[in-house]
Amino acid sequence: MTIYKKNNPLWALYYQHEGFEMDGNKLMGRQAAGNAYLRALVQSKPDVLGLYLKNNNQKELAKKTISSFLDKDQDIKIHAIPFDKPDESQNFGGIFLPGPSLTEFCTGRGIYGHNRYSLVGITHTTASHGVMSSIASLFTTPVMPWDAIICTSQVVADTIKKVTDEKFNQLKFYLDAKKCQLPNFPIIPLGVHPEDFNYSDQFKINSRKELGIDDDDIVIVYVGRLSFHAKAHHLPMYLALEAISKNLKKGKIHLIQTGWFANESIETAFKEEAKVVCPNINFHFLDGKIQSNKHLSLSSGDIFMSLSDNFQETFGLTPLEGMASGLPVIVSDWNGYRSTVRDSIDGFRIPSYSLSSGSGEQLAYNHMVGLINYDQYIGYLSQNVAIDIDICLKKLLLLINDKNLRQKLGNNAKKIANNEFSWSNIISQYKDLGNDLDKLRTGIESLSELPNFTLPADRLDPFFIFETYPTFSITEETLIIKNNKIHDLDIETVMSFKSVMFSVNSLPSVDLFNKVNDIIDENKEYSLNHICDAANLSIEIVSPIIIWLLKYSFISLTGDNNE
Repeated sequence: MTIYKKNNPLWALYYQHEGFEMDGNKLMGRQAAGNAYLRALVQSKPDVLGLYLKNNNQKELAKKTISSFLDKDQDIKIHAIPFDKPDESQNFGGIFLPGPSLTEFCTGRGIYGHNRYSLVGITHTTASHGVMSSIASLFTTPVMPWDAIICTSQVVADTIKKVTDEKFNQLKFYLDAKKCQLPNFPIIPLGVHPEDFNYSDQFKINSRKELGIDDDDIVIVYVGRLSFHAKAHHLPMYLALEAISKNLKKGKIHLIQTGWFANESIETAFKEEAKVVCPNINFHFLDGKIQSNKHLSLSSGDIFMSLSDNFQETFGLTPLEGMASGLPVIVSDWNGYRSTVRDSIDGFRIPSYSLSSGSGEQLAYNHMVGLINYDQYIGYLSQNVAIDIDICLKKLLLLINDKNLRQKLGNNAKKIANNEFSWSNIISQYKDLGNDLDKLRTGIESLSELPNFTLPADRLDPFFIFETYPTFSITEETLIIKNNKIHDLDIETVMSFKSVMFSVNSLPSVDLFNKVNDIIDENKEYSLNHICDAANLSIEIVSPIIIWLLKYSFISLTGDNNE
C-alpha cells in the first residue's frame, strides 16, 4: 500500500458538497467553517489530498471547489477513496469528518481492523438532539483512543463532559458499568483567512460611499444568520443603539445587518420592529449569501457587534472576521465568544444571564416527547437568556466617542486574529493532533485496546445469526461435482435473467465464475479447498460462486456432505 502520511500529515476529508458549499439557499456556520478548512488544507500544499467520497458526483463537486482555492501555478493530486474502502484512508492516518458523529464510521471500521485508521470529527452546534445522541452513543460505539472529536471552544468541551458524565452514571446504574472508552476531545478553535480582510483605505472609503454613509457617521456591523429564535435576538442590540442615538454628538448611527432570513415572517419581524424600536437608526439589510456583501459591510464598519443569546452558538466565527478586519468588537459574554474576544483588549464582552441548573427539565421533556419541535425548543430557551443592556450602552458609548480607542482595540483584534486564529496556525494544531493520534494508534499499547468483535450486535454477519436456517452450510471440506443433467444453459444466460440480474453486482465477476466452473467436471469430486488452490482464489471469493452454481444446478453436492 502506498503511504502518503509522511508528507501529508492531515487526514483524508469526507467530502459531501452540502457541507462545503457557500452558494446555497441556506448558508450556515458549519458550511462556512467547512469551506474555510478545505481552503486551508489546499493552501498547506500537501503532496496528495485524500478525499473520502460516496460517489463520482461528489468527486466532481469536490474538484470544482478545490480548483477555486488553487494558486495560479499550483497543482494538486487527489486520491479519491471509494466509500466502500475506507481502509485506504490509512495512507493519511484516517478520515476527517466535518461533524461530531463518529458512530457510523467507527462501527464500519471494525471489519478492517479497529487500529487501521483514526476517525476525527468536529463540533458545530451541540444543542440538537441528534448531536447530543451521537455523543451519548459513544459509550456503545467501538471508538478508540486514537479517535478524536475536536471541540471548537472550552464551552463545547464543558457541554460534552456533562453529557458523557451523565451517560456513564446511567450506565453504571443500569448495567453496573465499570469502565468506558471515549475518543480524545481536544480544544482547537476555528480560524480565519487574514488575507481576505486586509481592506485598503480606498476600498473602505468606496464601501461607505456605496452605502451612503458620511464621514461623521458611526457604522455598527452585524454579520450572521438573521434569526431571533436560533441565532441572536435583535431587540437588545436595537434598544442599545436607539438609546445611544439620542445622545449622539454628531453624525448618525448606521446598523448593517448582513445575513439571511429563513422565511418572510422572520424578515417582517426584524424590519417592522426596527421601525418601531429604532426610528433614529439608519438600517441596511444585506444578503449574506453574497460574499461580496460581507466585505462591503466589514470594510464600512467602525464597530462589529453580535449579542448572541442562543444555545446553538458554540464558537462564533463572524466576530473573528470582524477582528480580522481591524474592528473592535462588542459581543455577549456567551459560549465560544469567550474564547476569542479578550475583554477590554479586542473589544468588550457584555455580561449574559440565564436560569440556574434544573430550570429547563420540563422544556427538555416537552421537546423529547414531541410537544414542541426543535425550533420552538431553542427559541423558548433563548427567551430565558438576557444580555446586560446597561453595560452594553456604556461600552458602546466608550467606542463611539473615542476614535483612538476604536483604533487601539481594532489593532489588537486584528493582530490576534491574524496570528492565533489564522488558518495556517489552526492547521498546524490539526497536524500536531494527527501525529499524536498516529502514535497512539500504531504503538504497541494499542493492541491491548482492540476489541475482538468486528461488527455491532445488530449488524452481525447474517450467515452467522441465521446459521440454523439451512440444512447445513458449505465449508472448505464440502465436496462438489459437475451437474450436466438438469439443463444446458451457460452462466451468462442465467445471469441475464431478470430474476437473477438484480443481484449480479453483489457477486464476483463472470470471468471468475467461469474460471471456477471450468475446474469442476462430472467425473470427480472436488473440495472447496481444492478449487481455491486450483483457481488461486480465496475462500471468500470461491464460496459465493459455489453456492450460486449450486443454486442454479450447474453443480451438485455429493452424498458425503450429508453424513
